[in-house]
Amino acid sequence: MRACRHYEYDIGDETDIVASDGHPWNAWITVFKGDKVVYSTFQAGLRWEYLSHLAQHPECCKEIGIPLEEVKSLLKEIEAEWKRVTE
Repeated sequence: MRACRHYEYDIGDETDIVASDGHPWNAWITVFKGDKVVYSTFQAGLRWEYLSHLAQHPECCKEIGIPLEEVKSLLKEIEAEWKRVTE
């Protein structure tokens, strides 16, 4: 998922925030300059944080082209998995 302007890294042209293979609230950040990856890192909790940001800022949803309803659905899935894992 493309990052909105609030989560972009200045070192490239585009920043992507992608769910990790582990828990759905974690994410990989990948920064591209053209077709080249110039930075990549893992951040615990970032996907939940980013989706929460999008849910509170519909203009950012429009910027990256994702419906607000989809963001809310993804957050519900993360919350359900969080409950399953922590209870």
